[in-house]
Amino acid sequence: MKPKYAVIPLAGLATRLYPATKVVPKALLPIPGKDGTVRPVVDWIVREALNSNVEEVILILSPRDGELITRYFTEAPTENLETVGGKRILNAWNDLKGLGDRLRYIYQQEPAGFGDAVLQAKEIVGSENFVLLLGDHLYKSYSSISCIQQVLNVGLEFGKGVLGACRRNESEIHQLGVLGVRPIPNQATIYELTDMREKPSLNAETATLRIPGSQPHQYFCILGIYLLPGKFMEYLENAKQQQSSGELDLSAALQTWIKIDGGFACEVAGVSFDVGTPANFRATVISFSEFF
Repeated sequence: MKPKYAVIPLAGLATRLYPATKVVPKALLPIPGKDGTVRPVVDWIVREALNSNVEEVILILSPRDGELITRYFTEAPTENLETVGGKRILNAWNDLKGLGDRLRYIYQQEPAGFGDAVLQAKEIVGSENFVLLLGDHLYKSYSSISCIQQVLNVGLEFGKGVLGACRRNESEIHQLGVLGVRPIPNQATIYELTDMREKPSLNAETATLRIPGSQPHQYFCILGIYLLPGKFMEYLENAKQQQSSGELDLSAALQTWIKIDGGFACEVAGVSFDVGTPANFRATVISFSEFF
């Protein structure tokens, strides 16, 4: 199950980072890397996706921020490139242009939810498998295999969709997507998916989703790396048609996929960096370049 496309929604309003995002889109906020460079959030995400053998990346943009993000990947430098500094700029641009050549851009005209943003890519993705990535999460793997590649490897091995997962304590699950899983014999990090709940309250029903045998009680939560089957766009479209009002999320479509097709959870050996809130953005700026 090798995906051709990665889809990255970037059309959110980013109100939690306002007023900085009044002038700088969240996707373009700078993050220092261990290699000594400073790159925007979206640059780091695109690089990991393409380094995981995805052929093309689809960016879902808003009318307000889309031009700035597109220009980052497509606009050549106009500085005097004959100077020492100019040569550094030219080298950086040549590297960046290679990414831009493998990007597509789609606009979500109105903010109608994360699920609706994903649906904007339906015409391009069609019935292809695809990787869905969050636009405000960066990853660092504990090994030489990237976090995205770990998830894709499970899809290649088992031929089904896969959700990247991480362990969380009971106190955290009300903010996350929680997975129900069933252990697979002789597999330490791969589980069969049985259910999915979005930001559940802690109750007797939710307790059935606990990781089997975990002490203290822990849950697998969605890490933000989704390897989804070709039918997923159809499930998402059906969920939109059945929803009478409000923003469209992924929950109903994920539940339909798990129920009809089945899939797997992969406990990713790595760490995620969230830049979606001021505190998390600050922590990412401090820690991302120091990790490994």
